Amino acid sequence: MNTKPALSKVIERSQQILEGEKSSERTIKYDLYAVSNFRGGIGKSTLTFNLAYEVSRDHRLLLLDTCSQKNLSQAMFGPQLSDQPANLYEALVADITNTHGVSFDDLTVRANPYCPPFQGGKPVYAIPGASELFLFPSLLYSQLAQFTQLATAQKQASKRVLTTIERIVEGASEIAKPGKTIIDTSPFFGGATHLAWCAAEALIVPVRVDQNSIDALRLTLQMLEDEKMDFHRFNAQAGISHTPKVHAIVMTHCGWSRQKKNTPDSSTKFFAQKALELADEFASHFSEEDVSSCFYLLDDFHSSGRISGHQRIPLSKLYAGDKYLVDGQRLEVNPSVDRYKYEIANLAAAL
Repeated sequence: MNTKPALSKVIERSQQILEGEKSSERTIKYDLYAVSNFRGGIGKSTLTFNLAYEVSRDHRLLLLDTCSQKNLSQAMFGPQLSDQPANLYEALVADITNTHGVSFDDLTVRANPYCPPFQGGKPVYAIPGASELFLFPSLLYSQLAQFTQLATAQKQASKRVLTTIERIVEGASEIAKPGKTIIDTSPFFGGATHLAWCAAEALIVPVRVDQNSIDALRLTLQMLEDEKMDFHRFNAQAGISHTPKVHAIVMTHCGWSRQKKNTPDSSTKFFAQKALELADEFASHFSEEDVSSCFYLLDDFHSSGRISGHQRIPLSKLYAGDKYLVDGQRLEVNPSVDRYKYEIANLAAAL
């Protein structure tokens, strides 16, 4: 594929969004998404937090935090995170070991009262993460390794383990009754991210405009494609054929030209084109036939993103020039937050 016409379409659509025009409706939408890419520091949890706010304007929402860093959980619950009666790690262990020690009433917490900006929207329920999630891959794969020794029940036992998050979502949904569910994953595939992929209908993949993120995108797409890699290899053991579609490639930390209004700078264009080339290579895994329609450009939100995460304020509620104290530094909301409001609202409308 010649990606230049595709890149032109992405840029043109981005310009329309920044000028306040509505972009074309996506032809396919899903109920359960996982935000995933195999690299840290790209703004994944900040993106999930802000998407959650935008989506909750119109839909009841269920959030799961599968990352041991708990950034999304901290954004939703703040200092009250440690007061929550149960967390995802406890639920995963209880389900896999069949001990049933966690009730969904304790696990599924309405988050709106803990995060004031979310009040006034639809109900948002969240299942908190836990630091112990970094231990979970060991438990998961030791269980799957044991099941390879079973003669007749290998598939059934393996499938039960790999569909653990799917069952947790089903149980929590009885309480939350969500219109949409979003799972925030860790930068590593092993463990809870694997289970999130088994449960998710589609992926939202943040890609920072740098080479390391492009490499991580390739690995992410290869994991969906290559039957010899862990996702398909373990799923085959369980008789699972489900593969989530890539619904959105979200280019984060984009820079903009000073000469042409609402036009990405040369570096952003370069890495967006590389991402488009990868998307074309793995086009069968995208939710749209035209992979360029799955691409979204988000502003460079270095200061605003830090403020949003630390102060637990969605970017839509921040205003250029406002100042906040973050980790002892006085940070100012930069003017790019105004563009970001259009961009994040448009991405949320595509879900």
